[in-house]
Amino acid sequence: METEPRQLGELIRQFLREQGMEELLWSARLPQIWANVVGNPAARVSHIRSFTQGELVVEVTVPAWRVELRLRAEELRRRLNEQLGAEYVRKLVIR
Repeated sequence: METEPRQLGELIRQFLREQGMEELLWSARLPQIWANVVGNPAARVSHIRSFTQGELVVEVTVPAWRVELRLRAEELRRRLNEQLGAEYVRKLVIR
């Protein structure tokens, strides 16, 4: 049986998806994607606390940035999903 060669990353993603562990892969990528989406100043004062069942919880240490990110939460959620390539983040909680 001949098959087309595939990249290792693609095979790993397929395996994780089949095992119901794809969220684990995205959890590993989220800190970098978060920094890209919010920009360096906001990324320096915010930290991803958890990503479970589509809920991303981000802790923000500076009150002014917390307010800003809360106001932009839906836009940020949409942009995160664009970067991830699917609707993985269903809810974004800013604390």
